[in-house]
Amino acid sequence: MGEKETGDGKNGVWKMITVIDNLEAYTGFIERLAADPRYSDPHFSYDPQNLYSALQAPDHKAYASVDGGAANGVFAWVILPEDRYAELIVGFSESEDAWEEMFTLIERENPGFQLDFVINPRHDVLRGILQRKGAMFEKEQKKFRLVRETAAAEAPGVDVLQPEYEEQYCAAHTKDTYWTAERILEARDRFRVLAAVEQGKLVGYLDITTGHSENEPYDLWTAPGFDRYRKPLLAAAIRRNRPNGMMVVIDTDDAAEIALYESVGFEAIENSESVYATYQAGD
Repeated sequence: MGEKETGDGKNGVWKMITVIDNLEAYTGFIERLAADPRYSDPHFSYDPQNLYSALQAPDHKAYASVDGGAANGVFAWVILPEDRYAELIVGFSESEDAWEEMFTLIERENPGFQLDFVINPRHDVLRGILQRKGAMFEKEQKKFRLVRETAAAEAPGVDVLQPEYEEQYCAAHTKDTYWTAERILEARDRFRVLAAVEQGKLVGYLDITTGHSENEPYDLWTAPGFDRYRKPLLAAAIRRNRPNGMMVVIDTDDAAEIALYESVGFEAIENSESVYATYQAGD
């Protein structure tokens, strides 16, 4: 099965969890849970390669949980020790015991790390564990994909962020996020930043991933009274992103934002609802 020891757990060994480098033995289990509306995983539903590519990535780690000879969990994480950060990329299990042991292992191997999750809102087992750990939950979201392009007028002042506006961009940027303005500016190979400037003042920005077959608007902001720049920023991003595709995640109760993205050619992806949760592992 491509398994190896993970380290010390209760009484010196982990009861069920092992590190794996091959998913062949777990394909049937993965397919069964992926098809279950209650236990499916949003990242896997969007792209199964989010799980399968985790076996090759140097900063990723995959685990399986086996109880009585049968698989009851498959988990893939990205772990960044230099940032004291770990994120569950894909997690499949209907077993509370498997989830509890997975959490225990990650917390013990990565003390003090910020742990992030994007979960199926119907997964009451996983949600219950995160609630008991005091995790912070954001609103339920849904994925939308660009399926057609609509005519959108260009707006003067909308362009790629120029160096003279970087200080204003950093001051205006969302602070409570992993991808802060400073990190994005250091990751020009991963992000493009578009800015709206009026009379020398930055009044809007859009962070969008780049270099992928399907890129994602990550943070769209406009100053109060400058909402008129939201659609031009998106339209400019779409033009510069060609011929690649585009996908975005929007709060399910944000009718205005949904209408904005639909107005430039996005449509909802079926069964793509998710909830972001985060907490810090104890030291």
